[in-house]
Amino acid sequence: MILEKGNMWNVFGKTELFLITTNPIIRKDGAVVMGRGIAKEVKERFPRFPYLMAEQLSRAHPEIDADMHCCSPLATFDEQLMGYFMVKRHWREPALKEIIANSVEHLLLLPLRYGFNSSARIDLNFPGINNGRLRREDVLPLIQRLPDNVHVWTYEN
Repeated sequence: MILEKGNMWNVFGKTELFLITTNPIIRKDGAVVMGRGIAKEVKERFPRFPYLMAEQLSRAHPEIDADMHCCSPLATFDEQLMGYFMVKRHWREPALKEIIANSVEHLLLLPLRYGFNSSARIDLNFPGINNGRLRREDVLPLIQRLPDNVHVWTYEN
């Protein structure tokens, strides 16, 4: 894993997979709740993203369980493959280390499950901090297993 500081949007369109942290809660209108942080930015830039994510989650598990479907490529927007990395059970709650650990396991399996080249560049915002309300030093040991093709971003102007 390579730790990066800056604005992850600077690599949009230059990476194999642009992953964002989120939760599995689906609103009444059929979209995943994406109200803060990079999830909100994605929803504003690509309004179809939360609906496509909700469809994928519903197909995978009718009774949504964040532990079972943690990390997945979703769709291509502006020629960039995007996906999600679960950190929470519910958008109102803090991120959970167990969900982050499960998402890491799923991310490690992407080459096998989705045919990704194991050296393909993947970019992810630092999971569980800020709106997730976890401390960076508590999350770092969970993500340190990620290989060097995964770039984990801490937002900085």
